[in-house]
Amino acid sequence: MYAPDEPDALSSEYGQGNKSGQIYGRLKSLIVFQKLPPRTPLEQNRIAQRFGVSTTPVREALILLANDGIIVKNGTRSYLTRALSIRDVQNDYQAALAIAKFCIESAVERFTPTGLRLLDKKAIGTRTMEAHAQETAFTLETLYERIAGLTENQLLVRRMLEFTDRTRFIRQLDLQNKDRFMEITSGMETLVQFLARGDVRDAVTNLERQYQRKCDLIPSLVKKGNLIALDAVDVFTVE
Repeated sequence: MYAPDEPDALSSEYGQGNKSGQIYGRLKSLIVFQKLPPRTPLEQNRIAQRFGVSTTPVREALILLANDGIIVKNGTRSYLTRALSIRDVQNDYQAALAIAKFCIESAVERFTPTGLRLLDKKAIGTRTMEAHAQETAFTLETLYERIAGLTENQLLVRRMLEFTDRTRFIRQLDLQNKDRFMEITSGMETLVQFLARGDVRDAVTNLERQYQRKCDLIPSLVKKGNLIALDAVDVFTVE
Protein backbone atom coordinates (compact mmCIF):
# COMPACT_ATOMS: atom_id res chain seq x y z
CA MET A 1 0.00 0.00 0.00
CA TYR A 2 0.98 3.66 -0.20
CA ALA A 3 3.83 4.74 2.02
CA PRO A 4 4.85 8.41 1.98
CA ASP A 5 8.48 9.20 1.25
CA GLU A 6 8.56 11.29 4.40
CA PRO A 7 5.92 10.03 6.87
CA ASP A 8 4.03 12.61 8.87
CA ALA A 9 4.88 13.23 12.47
CA LEU A 10 2.06 11.24 14.06
CA SER A 11 2.12 7.53 14.81
CA SER A 12 -0.93 5.31 14.28
CA GLU A 13 -0.61 4.31 17.94
CA TYR A 14 -1.37 7.91 18.92
CA GLY A 15 -4.72 9.15 20.07
CA GLN A 16 -6.85 6.04 19.75
CA GLY A 17 -8.73 6.90 22.94
CA ASN A 18 -9.29 10.58 22.18
CA LYS A 19 -11.22 12.53 19.57
CA SER A 20 -8.54 12.10 16.90
CA GLY A 21 -8.58 8.35 17.47
CA GLN A 22 -12.37 8.24 17.23
CA ILE A 23 -12.35 10.11 13.92
CA TYR A 24 -9.54 7.86 12.71
CA GLY A 25 -11.62 4.77 13.48
CA ARG A 26 -14.76 6.10 11.80
CA LEU A 27 -12.91 7.20 8.67
CA LYS A 28 -10.93 3.97 8.49
CA SER A 29 -14.11 1.90 8.61
CA LEU A 30 -15.63 3.91 5.74
CA ILE A 31 -12.49 3.67 3.63
CA VAL A 32 -11.44 0.07 4.30
CA PHE A 33 -14.93 -1.19 3.49
CA GLN A 34 -15.05 0.82 0.25
CA LYS A 35 -17.89 3.06 1.44
CA LEU A 36 -16.36 6.01 -0.41
CA PRO A 37 -15.62 6.11 -4.15
CA PRO A 38 -11.96 5.87 -5.24
CA ARG A 39 -10.07 9.19 -5.35
CA THR A 40 -12.62 10.93 -3.15
CA PRO A 41 -11.08 14.16 -1.79
CA LEU A 42 -11.00 14.00 2.01
CA GLU A 43 -11.64 17.64 2.80
CA GLN A 44 -11.05 18.51 6.44
CA ASN A 45 -13.84 21.08 6.71
CA ARG A 46 -16.52 18.78 5.26
CA ILE A 47 -15.45 15.84 7.42
CA ALA A 48 -15.38 18.02 10.53
CA GLN A 49 -18.86 19.31 9.76
CA ARG A 50 -20.22 15.81 9.16
CA PHE A 51 -18.78 14.46 12.42
CA GLY A 52 -19.47 17.60 14.47
CA VAL A 53 -15.86 18.26 15.46
CA SER A 54 -13.18 20.84 14.79
CA THR A 55 -10.71 20.35 11.95
CA THR A 56 -7.82 19.56 14.33
CA PRO A 57 -8.80 15.93 15.15
CA VAL A 58 -9.75 15.42 11.49
CA ARG A 59 -6.31 16.60 10.33
CA GLU A 60 -4.61 14.33 12.86
CA ALA A 61 -6.77 11.37 11.82
CA LEU A 62 -5.94 11.91 8.15
CA ILE A 63 -2.23 11.95 8.96
CA LEU A 64 -2.60 8.62 10.78
CA LEU A 65 -4.52 7.10 7.88
CA ALA A 66 -1.87 8.23 5.40
CA ASN A 67 0.91 6.86 7.59
CA ASP A 68 -0.93 3.52 7.68
CA GLY A 69 -1.21 3.47 3.88
CA ILE A 70 -5.02 3.57 3.91
CA ILE A 71 -5.31 6.90 2.05
CA VAL A 72 -2.95 8.73 -0.27
CA LYS A 73 -1.50 12.22 -0.02
CA ASN A 74 -2.49 14.67 -2.73
CA GLY A 75 -0.16 17.60 -2.38
CA THR A 76 1.03 18.99 0.92
CA ARG A 77 -2.11 18.95 3.06
CA SER A 78 -4.82 17.16 1.10
CA TYR A 79 -5.68 13.47 0.88
CA LEU A 80 -7.62 11.11 -1.38
CA THR A 81 -9.15 7.68 -0.99
CA ARG A 82 -7.54 5.09 -3.23
CA ALA A 83 -8.79 2.31 -5.43
CA LEU A 84 -7.83 -1.22 -4.50
CA SER A 85 -4.69 -2.30 -6.33
CA ILE A 86 -3.85 -5.89 -7.23
CA ARG A 87 -0.15 -5.28 -6.64
CA ASP A 88 -0.72 -3.58 -3.27
CA VAL A 89 -2.95 -6.40 -2.01
CA GLN A 90 -0.51 -9.04 -3.24
CA ASN A 91 2.37 -7.20 -1.55
CA ASP A 92 0.41 -7.03 1.70
CA TYR A 93 -0.21 -10.78 1.66
CA GLN A 94 3.39 -11.52 0.71
CA ALA A 95 4.69 -9.43 3.64
CA ALA A 96 2.22 -11.03 6.05
CA LEU A 97 3.30 -14.50 4.91
CA ALA A 98 6.96 -13.62 5.54
CA ILE A 99 6.15 -12.36 9.05
CA ALA A 100 4.05 -15.43 9.87
CA LYS A 101 6.70 -17.87 8.62
CA PHE A 102 9.45 -16.13 10.60
CA CYS A 103 7.40 -16.11 13.81
CA ILE A 104 6.35 -19.75 13.47
CA GLU A 105 9.89 -20.89 12.74
CA SER A 106 11.26 -18.82 15.63
CA ALA A 107 8.80 -19.48 18.45
CA VAL A 108 6.03 -21.94 17.57
CA GLU A 109 6.27 -23.40 21.09
CA ARG A 110 4.59 -20.23 22.41
CA PHE A 111 1.46 -20.70 20.34
CA THR A 112 -1.81 -21.35 22.15
CA PRO A 113 -5.14 -22.04 20.40
CA THR A 114 -7.23 -20.78 23.34
CA GLY A 115 -10.20 -18.73 22.17
CA LEU A 116 -9.66 -19.37 18.46
CA ARG A 117 -13.08 -20.71 17.56
CA LEU A 118 -13.72 -20.87 13.84
CA LEU A 119 -17.41 -20.89 12.99
CA ASP A 120 -19.13 -24.27 13.03
CA LYS A 121 -19.62 -25.01 9.33
CA LYS A 122 -22.90 -26.75 10.17
CA ALA A 123 -24.26 -23.31 11.03
CA ILE A 124 -24.03 -22.19 7.39
CA GLY A 125 -27.48 -21.14 6.25
CA THR A 126 -28.65 -20.02 9.68
CA ARG A 127 -27.49 -16.45 8.89
CA THR A 128 -26.39 -14.53 5.83
CA MET A 129 -22.98 -15.29 4.33
CA GLU A 130 -22.07 -11.66 5.02
CA ALA A 131 -22.61 -12.24 8.76
CA HIS A 132 -20.63 -15.48 8.71
CA ALA A 133 -17.86 -13.77 6.76
CA GLN A 134 -17.55 -10.92 9.26
CA GLU A 135 -17.37 -13.24 12.25
CA THR A 136 -14.90 -15.62 10.64
CA ALA A 137 -12.71 -12.79 9.31
CA PHE A 138 -12.38 -11.48 12.87
CA THR A 139 -11.24 -14.92 14.08
CA LEU A 140 -8.73 -15.22 11.23
CA GLU A 141 -7.32 -11.79 12.03
CA THR A 142 -6.97 -12.79 15.67
CA LEU A 143 -5.02 -15.86 14.54
CA TYR A 144 -2.72 -13.78 12.32
CA GLU A 145 -2.04 -11.35 15.15
CA ARG A 146 -1.40 -14.18 17.60
CA ILE A 147 1.14 -15.70 15.21
CA ALA A 148 2.84 -12.31 14.80
CA GLY A 149 3.09 -12.04 18.58
CA LEU A 150 4.97 -15.32 19.04
CA THR A 151 8.37 -13.63 19.00
CA GLU A 152 7.14 -10.76 21.23
CA ASN A 153 8.40 -8.29 18.62
CA GLN A 154 5.88 -5.45 18.73
CA LEU A 155 6.97 -4.08 15.37
CA LEU A 156 5.96 -7.36 13.71
CA VAL A 157 2.63 -7.26 15.56
CA ARG A 158 2.00 -3.74 14.34
CA ARG A 159 2.81 -4.68 10.74
CA MET A 160 0.40 -7.60 10.97
CA LEU A 161 -2.31 -5.33 12.39
CA GLU A 162 -1.79 -2.95 9.48
CA PHE A 163 -2.09 -5.91 7.10
CA THR A 164 -5.37 -7.09 8.63
CA ASP A 165 -6.77 -3.54 8.48
CA ARG A 166 -5.88 -2.99 4.84
CA THR A 167 -7.05 -6.40 3.63
CA ARG A 168 -10.21 -6.77 5.75
CA PHE A 169 -12.57 -5.94 2.89
CA ILE A 170 -10.86 -8.41 0.53
CA ARG A 171 -10.94 -11.07 3.27
CA GLN A 172 -14.65 -10.65 3.86
CA LEU A 173 -15.44 -10.62 0.14
CA ASP A 174 -13.59 -13.91 -0.22
CA LEU A 175 -15.39 -15.47 2.74
CA GLN A 176 -18.80 -14.51 1.37
CA ASN A 177 -18.39 -17.21 -1.27
CA LYS A 178 -19.66 -20.42 0.37
CA ASP A 179 -17.13 -22.72 -1.29
CA ARG A 180 -14.27 -20.43 -0.33
CA PHE A 181 -15.66 -20.11 3.19
CA MET A 182 -15.47 -23.87 3.61
CA GLU A 183 -12.00 -24.01 2.05
CA ILE A 184 -10.59 -21.21 4.19
CA THR A 185 -12.03 -22.38 7.49
CA SER A 186 -10.89 -25.95 6.84
CA GLY A 187 -7.38 -24.74 6.01
CA MET A 188 -7.19 -22.56 9.08
CA GLU A 189 -8.48 -25.28 11.39
CA THR A 190 -5.71 -27.52 10.10
CA LEU A 191 -3.16 -24.74 10.56
CA VAL A 192 -4.20 -24.27 14.20
CA GLN A 193 -3.75 -28.01 14.79
CA PHE A 194 -0.24 -27.93 13.31
CA LEU A 195 0.70 -24.89 15.40
CA ALA A 196 -0.73 -26.37 18.60
CA ARG A 197 1.44 -29.44 18.28
CA GLY A 198 4.52 -27.46 17.21
CA ASP A 199 4.70 -28.84 13.68
CA VAL A 200 6.65 -26.06 11.98
CA ARG A 201 7.11 -27.70 8.58
CA ASP A 202 3.45 -28.58 8.05
CA ALA A 203 2.27 -25.22 9.42
CA VAL A 204 4.49 -23.31 7.00
CA THR A 205 3.46 -25.55 4.09
CA ASN A 206 -0.19 -24.94 4.97
CA LEU A 207 0.34 -21.17 5.02
CA GLU A 208 2.17 -21.20 1.71
CA ARG A 209 -0.61 -23.22 0.07
CA GLN A 210 -3.28 -20.84 1.39
CA TYR A 211 -1.22 -17.83 0.29
CA GLN A 212 -0.89 -19.14 -3.26
CA ARG A 213 -4.61 -19.84 -3.44
CA LYS A 214 -5.36 -16.31 -2.24
CA CYS A 215 -2.95 -14.81 -4.79
CA ASP A 216 -4.80 -16.66 -7.55
CA LEU A 217 -8.04 -14.97 -6.48
CA ILE A 218 -6.79 -11.47 -5.66
CA PRO A 219 -7.33 -10.02 -9.17
CA SER A 220 -11.01 -11.00 -9.22
CA LEU A 221 -11.54 -9.90 -5.62
CA VAL A 222 -9.93 -6.51 -6.29
CA LYS A 223 -12.07 -6.03 -9.39
CA LYS A 224 -15.22 -6.84 -7.43
CA GLY A 225 -14.19 -4.55 -4.57
CA ASN A 226 -13.54 -1.62 -6.89
CA LEU A 227 -16.89 -2.10 -8.61
CA ILE A 228 -18.58 -1.93 -5.20
CA ALA A 229 -16.63 1.25 -4.37
CA LEU A 230 -17.68 2.91 -7.63
CA ASP A 231 -21.30 2.58 -6.54
CA ALA A 232 -20.59 4.18 -3.16
CA VAL A 233 -21.78 7.69 -2.30
CA ASP A 234 -19.46 10.37 -0.96
CA VAL A 235 -21.18 10.97 2.37
CA PHE A 236 -19.15 14.12 2.95
CA THR A 237 -20.75 15.91 -0.02
CA VAL A 238 -24.33 14.74 0.55
CA GLU A 239 -26.46 17.30 2.34
